[in-house]
Amino acid sequence: MKLRFSAAGLLWVVLAAAVFAIAVVPLIYTVDAAFYREIRTGLSSERSLTAVVNVFTSAEYLGFLWNAILLATLVTLASVVVGVAMALVLGRTDLPGRGVFDLLVIMPMFLSPFTGLIAWIAMGSVKTGFINVTLISIAKWLGFDLPPLVNIWSYAGVVWVMFLFFTSPVYLFTVSSLRSMDTALEESSRTSGATAMQTLLRITLPMQLPAILSSALLVFILAAEMYTIPGLIGSTVGFTTLPWRIYQDSTSFPVHQAHAAAAGTLLLLLAILGVWLQRRITRMSSRYVTISGKGFRSSPLKLGKWKFFAYALVLGFILCADVLPIAGLLVSSLMKYSAPAITTEIFTLAHYAQIFTLQNMLDALWNTAWLAVLSGAACVLMGFIISYMDVRRPGRATQMLAFIGVLPVAVPGLVYGIGLLWVYIQTPLYGTAWVLLLAYIAKFLPYGIMTSRSGILQLHPEMEESARMSGATSLKVLQAVTMPLMKTTLIAVLVFVMLQSIKELSASVLLYTQKSQVLSVLTWHYMDAGNYQFAAAVGVVQTVMMLLLVVLTRAVFRVKLEKSVAG
Repeated sequence: MKLRFSAAGLLWVVLAAAVFAIAVVPLIYTVDAAFYREIRTGLSSERSLTAVVNVFTSAEYLGFLWNAILLATLVTLASVVVGVAMALVLGRTDLPGRGVFDLLVIMPMFLSPFTGLIAWIAMGSVKTGFINVTLISIAKWLGFDLPPLVNIWSYAGVVWVMFLFFTSPVYLFTVSSLRSMDTALEESSRTSGATAMQTLLRITLPMQLPAILSSALLVFILAAEMYTIPGLIGSTVGFTTLPWRIYQDSTSFPVHQAHAAAAGTLLLLLAILGVWLQRRITRMSSRYVTISGKGFRSSPLKLGKWKFFAYALVLGFILCADVLPIAGLLVSSLMKYSAPAITTEIFTLAHYAQIFTLQNMLDALWNTAWLAVLSGAACVLMGFIISYMDVRRPGRATQMLAFIGVLPVAVPGLVYGIGLLWVYIQTPLYGTAWVLLLAYIAKFLPYGIMTSRSGILQLHPEMEESARMSGATSLKVLQAVTMPLMKTTLIAVLVFVMLQSIKELSASVLLYTQKSQVLSVLTWHYMDAGNYQFAAAVGVVQTVMMLLLVVLTRAVFRVKLEKSVAG
């Protein structure tokens, strides 16, 4: 027994040291760097409060923060309205085809928002966008002139693209809450004479309020920290958000690293506040939602004449979030250049030929693949062990380790990138892909911990105790009982982290070097250089990798990632 305790204690020390080094040390470096005097090439050795005072009090930086908050608010409101509406339609009505629609609605979660931006630039540019070109051509054929109707290079374009990719999380968490809710109160309401609409407004929606607000806060945090979409489009239409200014301060010469660190700290405080509010709202869920241990069958709401509007809502979203971006991305990747008229002469396969012949592309493909596999495996292994120790051997030490492990949930990837850059800049790891691996593990470890914890809580400890009483060691119990029963959950975590790693950009773009490029960074640079067609081809390769992962996981392992993520 003493040996087993010592082994567990040693394991805790090793894990705690690793998690602390990966998750906490970069944040300490980020905050510390804000208190140095800047020089043109970085930081001096002298301490200074100039950057902190400037960022936290100047109208310039507070204006950038306000721009980020306003943009995140608009995106969140639009995502909540549409996401909740689709959750009610697919989770509470008799609309045919709900199973297929359910997967298609959450598909944007498994795609890259930045890749979606490339697709919408191809479709929504004023002069060369497929939508405007098609509509203008049809109008000319009918005998009248039509001005361009869509302009993705606008503030509304930024909101639109971000809305399409942040609606899915709202839908997912709301529909999961709806499906796990006991419908007794709804049935009682209808029995008492209330109409279906009255029941929906007075019973169903109020009971889902915690899930709705929690997902809204999550979307707000993610939207407030995003810099890729607001940066590329915003820089051309005259608005700047705080994350984009952090990126500029970190990468543009002369660098302003202390300002970047101070602004990162400001963004970190905003994210922590949002996560704190989200957790408080989550704790309130027991006041609103009733989940019984007995089986129940929901009585779906009959849509009747509203079926057409329900179809329009769901199919319209799928068209804009799935079909058009993927089609636009594919068509753009086959074009030599953007043109105001689409003809056969402008199509080519040269971009794809280059992808599989250029050395930097082959290196990026290889780096993307092995980083995704290793980060997924590390998050599964570390997340499972930390969760198992926290649930089965609870104590202050294990609780502290679990808390540190999920801390990155509240930290924007951009802030982690800055911290890791300064931690390893004078070490042999700097300039290698191993720094990217550390960033991915730190950023996605919370998924491994939280999802594994949910799976362990669903396993009654009596099964493990029975195995021990039969003479099995703790390691044998894990191998023969616990892990086989959690196979579905662990596979889901592995694949989900791999998906997130493939499309990760916020930290990668700060940490990569010429020898450690990944597909998301290459796409970013081709876009920034104006080579939209080649960027689209790289985006297609990246999207195919992610879609194949989702399809193969469902087909081979029978694991529905959308259900596991929601859990």
